[in-house]
Amino acid sequence: MKTLTKTLAVMTFSLATIGMANAATIVAADNSLSTKLCVIAAQGSKIKMHLAVKDSHLSKSFIVDKIQCNDQSFLSFVEQYAKNPEKITYLLTNGKEQGKVKISDLASL
Repeated sequence: MKTLTKTLAVMTFSLATIGMANAATIVAADNSLSTKLCVIAAQGSKIKMHLAVKDSHLSKSFIVDKIQCNDQSFLSFVEQYAKNPEKITYLLTNGKEQGKVKISDLASL
């Protein structure tokens, strides 16, 4: 019985360690306003993002259109790295990006 308990404890600890090692964390490279907004957006907290936008004195459309994170557009970065991308996108676009589909016409010769 002690062997089974020890085995289960070691397996649980190992899986927890692997999970923590694989968790992506976004770290700010500098203290610029745009970097802070990118990091807060990646955290996925709608309230923190709202407060950061308010404190930055920038419009939501300016943030979406002009700020880039890791050489990506702000919304692309949010979609790829944020914990709650739907909430952050909805907050910044006032729901205008929800359900948007891009269609590309491909002509065959």
